[in-house]
Order: sequence, then C-alpha cells, then structure tokens
Amino acid sequence: MRTDAIPESLNSRTTARDPIILAGAPRTGVRLLAAILNGHPKLASGPDLPFIATLVQQWHRIESDLGTNHERHYGVPVDASRAAFRNAALKFFAPRLRCTGKERFVLQSFAAAVLLEPFAELFPNARFVLMIRDPRDIVRSLLRCDWRDVRDGRPLPYTQDPAAAARFSSDFVNAAMRCSTTLEASGRLMTLPYEELCSEPRLVMARLGAFLNESAAEPFVTPESAMLVTESPDNPHPPLRAGAVDSASVARWRDAHSTLDCWQDDAITRALRSTLGYGRR
Repeated sequence: MRTDAIPESLNSRTTARDPIILAGAPRTGVRLLAAILNGHPKLASGPDLPFIATLVQQWHRIESDLGTNHERHYGVPVDASRAAFRNAALKFFAPRLRCTGKERFVLQSFAAAVLLEPFAELFPNARFVLMIRDPRDIVRSLLRCDWRDVRDGRPLPYTQDPAAAARFSSDFVNAAMRCSTTLEASGRLMTLPYEELCSEPRLVMARLGAFLNESAAEPFVTPESAMLVTESPDNPHPPLRAGAVDSASVARWRDAHSTLDCWQDDAITRALRSTLGYGRR
C-alpha cells in the first residue's frame, strides 16, 4: 500500500485524528462490532491489520529501551520518535478513508487488547472499546474455528481441546482487564459485553455513539461489511451473519453445541466469570 500517493490534504486530515480501537479476545464480538460500525456514515473499518500492533509494540520497546540514547547521541527527541510512529500508522488508514469518503478509522485488533497502554500512549486521542463475553461461550466458539499454525499447518490446540480453549481465553481476557483499568477510569475505554450487544442492540449502540461522540450506528451488518472485516489470510474466521443483530445470536450458540462438551471446564473460567459479572449466568 503506497502512502506517498495519498494527497497531502488527506494526509493532514487523517493524521490529525486518532482511530477508534476495538479490542478483545478472539470470539468476543470484535469483528461483529467492526462490521456494524463500518455501516456508520462517518466510520470506516476494515480487516484486522496485525502489523499495526507490531508497529506499536516495536515503538514501545524502542522508547522504553533506547529512547533516551537516541536523544542523547542522535538528537532525536522522544516526542519526535512517537510522532513519527503515530503518523506512520495513521497513513495506513488513509486509503480506506479516501475510498469510503469517511472521516474516522475503526481499527479492530485482538492484539491491541493486551497492548492497551502502548496504544493509548501512541494514540493519545483514541477511544477504546473492549469486548467481553461469557468465557464458556468463547470456548464454544473457538472450537468451531479451523485455525492452524502457519508454520506446520497443524490445528491450534485451543481450537481442538475445550480445556486448552478455556485456558487460552482466560489468560487473554485477564491480560486485557489488567491493562484496561486506567483507561476506563480516564473515560477513554468502554467495556461492552457481547451479550448486551445482541440482546439490546439499539440501546447499546446509542450508548456507544455517545461514548464516541458520534450518532448511533444502526445495529445491522451489511454483506459487504461482513465480508470485509472477516478477511484474514492466516486464520480464516467463521463468516459473520449479515442482517440485523438480535438476541438469537446468543441463543444460537447454546442450541448448536453439546453442553457436556463445552461446559466441562467450568472451573477454569469460574474466577474470570465472576470478575466479568458472569458468575450467575
């Protein structure tokens, strides 16, 4: 993707505005929400961009380990390095905004869930939405995914074994929750349960719109948005269901899978379910 061909006027407009960052563990509804927001007249989402998380992580390591040395020996101020990385990331969003004629980029990223603090430092005006879901249903959903190790093609353990899926989801969500406290206290992060999005979509989208300082998006997934946000060259994701979002989205999972197969590792997720407010469900 060439950024040197982007008009200067668009560069100036997009680099001045930080993205909305949707984060969460896999199978918590991150892609569903990205597809919904892509239908908003001012918001543009797209496929997961893993290299953005890598860029943010590399910047954070450079600033933590080498920032003062760069300034002392090469005359590169820490703020200048941060600005360069931020603008580099934002320029990758510009073509999508140009193609859609929209104003604000929605970055969906699983990795961002465990890198919330570096993302918040690099994008000081970004707003964050952290998706959560009953860990037992995350397990059910992971077991439907045909995700494989890119090195040898073998299925990933947490897509085959309920206990491995329970440990994976618990570790992932716990790491995200540890990083979210400060952002939530500062008013920059909204935690959004998948179940609420499905059961009360219009109410949730109204709350989310107020949080993002935007009008409420229609809780509807167009076929184009469904195809766009589920693109992934390495780990194909189960397709999103186009159409209106409703409470059947939750019940559908529970009707389609064996209770004995998917709830046998209740003990592994019990503490996390209590922390997230799923203890009595």
